Amino acid sequence: MSTVDSYGPASQTLTFLDTEEADFGADTQGSEYEFHDFTVPSQTQTQSQASQPEPSQPLVNGNVAEKKEDLANGPATGNDEAKADGTVSKVSNSLGELNFEEDEDETFYSKDLPAYACRYCGVHDPASVVQCIQCKKWFCNGRGNTAGSHIVNHLVRAKHKEVTLHKDGPLGETILECYNCGCRNVFLLGFIPAKADSVVVLLCRQPCATQSNSKDMNWDQAQWQPLINDRCFLSWLVKVPPDEDQLRARQISAQQINKLEELWKDNPEAKLEDLDKPGVDDEPQQVLLRYEDAYQYQNIFGPLVKLEADYDKKLKESQVWLT
Repeated sequence: MSTVDSYGPASQTLTFLDTEEADFGADTQGSEYEFHDFTVPSQTQTQSQASQPEPSQPLVNGNVAEKKEDLANGPATGNDEAKADGTVSKVSNSLGELNFEEDEDETFYSKDLPAYACRYCGVHDPASVVQCIQCKKWFCNGRGNTAGSHIVNHLVRAKHKEVTLHKDGPLGETILECYNCGCRNVFLLGFIPAKADSVVVLLCRQPCATQSNSKDMNWDQAQWQPLINDRCFLSWLVKVPPDEDQLRARQISAQQINKLEELWKDNPEAKLEDLDKPGVDDEPQQVLLRYEDAYQYQNIFGPLVKLEADYDKKLKESQVWLT
């Protein structure tokens, strides 16, 4: 059935062919393209053809070419296998000759440290460590990443004042105290070099260093100098650890020192690794200007009230213990 529509007098006549069959499965224009086979190959034929590429098949990433080269060269011979085994053995021998050294920085403070090692960084040179008499902990005279030495940091934060030197150090096991009155507050102690002998005398600032009637008039009181200078003990009294040892030692920040000192108040045997335990370093939530509901208000102020109550309790207990 054909229909003829005219688009004006000057337009050409267009003829539209409406086929009687609504749908054709294939070969609608077979005569034009000279292609009449629309059969679908079976699964077995597809697999066999895929495994055997035709010579005219395009190369993809050179896979077919590599396969042809392998077939042209023929199967691997025993000489090729021997060469491969020899190469593998040479590589194995070369790897065996390599010497792998362990990183000393990782094992410096992870190994078993002596009891007199610094509780902050792990330095354990007897000439560089000092023991706090009040808490029996050892600290070095190195600064590390802090402004002052570790021993001075501990004494200030813990409010301790008395120290003793290591028995294997240059000066032996010596408690630092005033020669005249026996004061052991290291923040008040200083030294005066004797006029005649090559010795020094430890005297406190007040009142012994300013008294005119000293036991020995050979002391030049005008040359009195403190034992702690620039937040560090004098190097002739307590050796400063070398830079190499401080770099190899455990690195600790001033913030970690503060948290560790607070942890020691509840657990004197706590270590730096304990700060990583869950619940140890949980900071309370900050106070807000406005709150969504009473539940949020209680969640923020509840822990703060408990912290304040615990602090007041510890303060009262410490005052009772001192009295």
